[in-house]
Amino acid sequence: MKKIGLIVLLTFGFFAQSSAQEEVILKNLEDSLRVGWWVKNSQLAINFAQASFNDSWQGGGVNNIALGFLFNNHSAFTKGKGIWTNDLQFQYGFLRNKGLDLRKSVDRIFAETKYSRKINDKLNWFGAINFLSQFSAGYNFDDQGVRGNMISNLFAPGFLAEGIGMEYKPVSYFALQLGGATLRQTFVSSKAVFNNTANDEDKSYGVSRGKTLLNEMGFQAVAVFDKDIAKNLNLKWRYQAFLAYAPQSKPIDHNINLIATAKVNKYMNVNFSLLGIYDSDQVKKFQLSQGLAAGLSLQL
Repeated sequence: MKKIGLIVLLTFGFFAQSSAQEEVILKNLEDSLRVGWWVKNSQLAINFAQASFNDSWQGGGVNNIALGFLFNNHSAFTKGKGIWTNDLQFQYGFLRNKGLDLRKSVDRIFAETKYSRKINDKLNWFGAINFLSQFSAGYNFDDQGVRGNMISNLFAPGFLAEGIGMEYKPVSYFALQLGGATLRQTFVSSKAVFNNTANDEDKSYGVSRGKTLLNEMGFQAVAVFDKDIAKNLNLKWRYQAFLAYAPQSKPIDHNINLIATAKVNKYMNVNFSLLGIYDSDQVKKFQLSQGLAAGLSLQL
C-alpha cells in the first residue's frame, strides 16, 4: 500500500515589536496581523542508560543498555483572526539485556496540522488533520524475554483523523477541542501483523481480513496542555477521545500522551514520559507505558 507522507517541515520567523508610543505599537500590530508571522519551538533529546556487572558481583543484576530519542516541534502562523498550527512528535527508544533480544521501550509518531479562526477571545472554530503510528516493528515476548510474533509495525496500525468543530482556549497553554464531525481511517498494511493479531471476528485493529483500511465516522474530543509549570520544568500532555457511531457504534477510544522535561542546564535534561491507550479493537484493557530518562537536550 502506498505510504502517506507525514512530516510537514516549515521555515519559521519571529516577529517582535519595540516602540514607546501607543500609536506606533497599534500600527505595528495591525500591520503584523495583515502580513502574518511564524513562531516556533523545537526540542531534541537523546537519552542513554547502561549498567554492567562483573562475574564476582553478588547483588544480582543483568548487563543492559538503553537508548532513547525524543523530538518535538510546534509552529504557529498567525494572520488576522486565523492561526495555522503544526505539531510533530517523535519518540523512540530501545533496550537490550545481556542474552536477550533487543526490544523497544517507546515508539510513537504523531503529526497534526490545524487551522483555527477566532469567534471571540476564548472561542474558535477549527479544522484539523492528525496522524498516529510508529516507526518500526513491535513483537510480543514470552516470560523469558524471547521474541515472538510481529504484532505491529509502521502503518500497522496507523490512524488518520480529519475533523471540524469548536475550540475553547481560555489561556495560551490550554485548549479543548470538540469535533462533532470526525472521520477516522485505521490502516493495517502488513499481512504478517494482521495474521498475528486477528481476533475471533477475523479482524485486526478493527480492519477485516482482505482489507487494509477501516473508515469510521464519530465524535472526537481533544484536550491539550503545554506550559512551564516551574523554573526549567515543562509539562506537555494531550488527551484524545474518539467515539465511533458509523458504520457501527463502539466503546470510546482513549489516547493519552504526557511528557515532563526538567532542564538541568543548557544541554542536559531529565524527562518523564507516559503513554496510555484504550482501544477495544486492540485489547479490551487499558495499555500503559512510562519511562524516566536523563540525557542531552537541545532547543533548535
